Formats: sequence, C-alpha cells, structure tokens
Amino acid sequence: MKITLIHNPGAGAGQDVNALVQLITEAGHHVRHGSTKDDWQKLLQKPADLVVAAGGDGTVRRVALAAAEHGLPFAVIPIGTANNIAKTIGLLGDASELIETWSASPRAKQPFDLGEVTAPWGMGRFVESVGGGLIADLIDNEDEVAADARLLGHETDRALHLVSELVSEAEVRPWKIIADGKDLSGDYFAIEVLNIRFVGPNLPLAPGAFPGDGLFDVVMLRQRDRKPLLDYLEKRMHLASGHLPELRCSRAREIEIVAPPGVRWHLDDKNWPKEPPAPRRARLKVTCLQGASTFVAAPHTERVEVKK
Repeated sequence: MKITLIHNPGAGAGQDVNALVQLITEAGHHVRHGSTKDDWQKLLQKPADLVVAAGGDGTVRRVALAAAEHGLPFAVIPIGTANNIAKTIGLLGDASELIETWSASPRAKQPFDLGEVTAPWGMGRFVESVGGGLIADLIDNEDEVAADARLLGHETDRALHLVSELVSEAEVRPWKIIADGKDLSGDYFAIEVLNIRFVGPNLPLAPGAFPGDGLFDVVMLRQRDRKPLLDYLEKRMHLASGHLPELRCSRAREIEIVAPPGVRWHLDDKNWPKEPPAPRRARLKVTCLQGASTFVAAPHTERVEVKK
C-alpha cells in the first residue's frame, strides 16, 4: 500500500520517525511522511491508500478530520500521553503487529463516526467529544498541568489532581437536554457527549462507547456522582487504578443542549470558543455523522457492551 505518515515529533517521548518508516517499509508498504510541525495537509493531495497518524489524540484528531475530507481511510500509531482514541479502538501493543494488520484482513477497514456541533459562536467537528463544564475547565487550566511547581508528579497525576479540585468546586445547575426526542433535562455540574470511551487523563466516562456504532454517549454528571467520582480519582492518584461507578448515560444520534449561563465548552482537546464564555444561556445541537470516516485497525476491534 501507499502510506502517508503524519508524525508528531513532540508526542510522548519523541518517537523517531525513521524507526516508524522502517517498520512500515519492512511490512511491504511504500511510505511518504511529513511532520505536524510543517504543512502536512499538502501531502494528502497526493495519491495514497492510507493516512497514518503517529502521535497523541490531538494529532489523531487533525489527521482523521483531514483524511475524511479527502475520502481517505486513516490508521493510528499511538505515541502520545493519554492515547484516548487508540485505547478506545484497541490499538495498543506491538507496533510491528499493528502495522501488519493494516493489510492482513478485509475486516480491517471499519466505519468511524464523526461529530458535528452548532453553537451560537459557530460550527465545528469532533472526533473524541464535546462537552460543557468539567473537562472544558480542565483544558482551560492546561498550563497549570503542563508546568506548575505547585502540582507534583507526572503530567497525568497533575491532571487527575486538578480534575479532583474541579469536581469538588463544580456548581450543580439546571440543563435542558433532548437526546433523540427524549427529555434528559436536570441538574448537573457537567455534560459530555462522547464518541469514544475516555476523556482527559484517561477518564472512562463512557466505557461502552465506540466510534463506529452511529451513536454518541451523553454523560450527565449529577450531585450524587460527585463523591464516587472523587473516590475514583483518589484511587487513580494513589493506587494507579480504580473503578468508576456507573454514571447517568444515554445513547443518541442527535442531541440538543441548552446550557446554563457562563459554561465553558470544549471541542475535543481545545476550548471552544477560545474566548471566555458569555454570561448567557447557550443552545447547542450535536449530530452524529455516522461512518463519515474510515479507520484501519486490528480485526478484533469492537464495541464493548456494558451491563446496565
């Protein structure tokens, strides 16, 4: 196959692109590669059978959206910190074995849903999630996570600590939510519409989500979820593991949300919009674009069923 490899040299520990090119070449593919630090989108105008994102979730997002615009399938070599997308679609393990699966089975190509959201400030598309409150507030404080002597430990540990502080302080307010015609309105301190299982520092808010089933998982965090979520974060920080109790969740293709005044929003890993939130209620419409993209993964990839 003709492979276009898009590599983020700053992801994770800085995986050498030449080593990745060698692995792909040894698997029998022809490789053209570019860096996310350069104008890599021009490479997608050249003939290719597959576009590969080598990086973290931010790199995967940009490559997946661009590949969809060009009608090209994409694959992932996860070398980032969280790798929430790769973990959702089962792409962990030996890199050589992963690369071999790209052409090993006719079932390797699978539909990948994208999200489209309209808001008073514009329209955008997402790969991971869109949400108001908690995760957006975390992103708003990402400088504190990246480099702050006040918070000790690895970047993930600092993020978990900050999430814990945000959960403790989050205000419960009334939200209006209509999901595929079902009224889910109530008092919440955060809302997340997820296409994948994890957000932020590997928080499994939607353990049954899968980006190829044509449905989003709408997760609503209530007052009763505050203590279980704080307990989970405490165990993650001190024991490196923990079980997150079941949260209120509903699956839907179209979601209408009216958020309380001043709520901060995010679109994947960026605040949306960049400006501080306006002090008024905001109405958003989220739509699942079923199968808008195609990804190539291990043939065993599938959605996990979660008992309710």
